[in-house]
Amino acid sequence: MTDRPGEDSRALTARQLTALVVARATSCAGFFAVLPYLGLWLVEAHGLSGADAGLVVGAAILANRAGGVLLVPLIHRLGLKASVGAGYLGAVVAFALLGMGLQLPASGWLVLAALVGLFLAMATTAMKAQVAAFAPDQRLRGFSYLNMAVNAGSAVGPVIGGFLLEWHASSLPLSAAALDLVALAVVPALPGAWRAPESPRPAGGGGRGRWLPQRRFVAFSLLVCGTWVAYAQVFDVLPAYLGDAVSTRDLGLVFTLNAVLVVALQVPVSALSRRVLNRPRAGFAVLCAAANAVLAAAVLLFAFGRSAGLGLILGAMVLFTLSELVWSPLYDAQVGERRGQLSTTAAYALAGVAWGAAESVGAWLGTLLVVRRSGPEALSPAAAPYWGAAALALLTGLAMSWGGRRTTDKPLGGREGNAHVVDVSAGS
Repeated sequence: MTDRPGEDSRALTARQLTALVVARATSCAGFFAVLPYLGLWLVEAHGLSGADAGLVVGAAILANRAGGVLLVPLIHRLGLKASVGAGYLGAVVAFALLGMGLQLPASGWLVLAALVGLFLAMATTAMKAQVAAFAPDQRLRGFSYLNMAVNAGSAVGPVIGGFLLEWHASSLPLSAAALDLVALAVVPALPGAWRAPESPRPAGGGGRGRWLPQRRFVAFSLLVCGTWVAYAQVFDVLPAYLGDAVSTRDLGLVFTLNAVLVVALQVPVSALSRRVLNRPRAGFAVLCAAANAVLAAAVLLFAFGRSAGLGLILGAMVLFTLSELVWSPLYDAQVGERRGQLSTTAAYALAGVAWGAAESVGAWLGTLLVVRRSGPEALSPAAAPYWGAAALALLTGLAMSWGGRRTTDKPLGGREGNAHVVDVSAGS
């Protein structure tokens, strides 16, 4: 018996968790093996102009961020597990076409890159909805493993891509196709049935509730954007901010430290987070406020990075990672808690677009303020994005913790309906 319609109270099995990690890690590795080098590859191997190559890369990123929303009706029709498989299969085909040596105009490359982003967005959105169908403690566990897999894949992918670009550039997209083929191979072991039946629609609401976000979900999604803007100052703006103060090799070490710590600590930190969440009072409020406070401290330390040296930057990255280990899976799990009448698939698609937009705006604004701003001091104009991000993270934590005092295991905004009932048997 489950607590809510579409929710499975059983634990994720070791086989299912392994399949989730392998699929997510290999698909991320494939995407990030190509994305950082796609523009250069198109210019050097296919003669595109810099402007055209930039449009192609932008199309892949935009489709990957927003594609989940566009494909929600198709995911509902196919079912979650079939959608994950279809997404990875489509990515394999699109990457293979990119690597076949075709002579295409810029518009042709743009379409193929956009298809890569769309197919991977389809698989990611459906996979998150699969995990969200479990009970709250299992959701946090599943999203913790997914966060670990994403960081592992995004760390390994650029290494693979950089090696191939030097050794055999023409095989760059084919390596991504091979990695997505591995992800496709483990889809049968993922949670759920291939064609999950739809649960009954809420009485009196027709099907509209699956598409209309309620106020609490909108408020939650927008508040979380503050954390993502702060996140962008580290992952998207930091190389531009540090500039000549830190060598490229040392900067690579900083980001490698983040990936290693996520892989090593995500599971134990998530176990601790689950214990805090199970406390009878304000578990979410404590976690959210603490994670954003640590994030604020980390970005403040990064503000001193131009003058303080590598040691302080590494310490700041440790704090940043500890924060990320808590808030990243926690927010993903809360989407399933706070979606109201919205379908699980639509909820994760809409949240993904909002958070992707917040990261993009944060990266744009931070880069705008950092580039061509001089001064090594932490109070120089170039450090303004980091002071602003620290304040924003603190405000986000306070606002989220205040709202989190009302969070329980009961659905927010009334009885929830789910577009899919996921059958998770031990042998699936």
